[in-house]
Amino acid sequence: MNHTLPKLGYSYDALEPYIDRRTMEIHYTKHHQTYIDKLNTALEKYPDLQDKTAEELISRLDEVPADIRTAVRNHGGGTPITRSSGPC
Repeated sequence: MNHTLPKLGYSYDALEPYIDRRTMEIHYTKHHQTYIDKLNTALEKYPDLQDKTAEELISRLDEVPADIRTAVRNHGGGTPITRSSGPC
């Protein structure tokens, strides 16, 4: 399974005048898509990890092979809040 960019739940202009339509479109279709693409690339040689959600990968990051751990962390969602700042 390849990870895919989920459909945005609102229009690109929904946050105007605070964030303009073009900025939202670029941020979502370019920046966010790049995170997805790089996560999929990192997982290519590990088919057993490809069916895991980003949440599963990040929450068990210590079980992700060392050679892709940084890429998975950086492109799959970052450090879980429970590991970065403790429980809420």
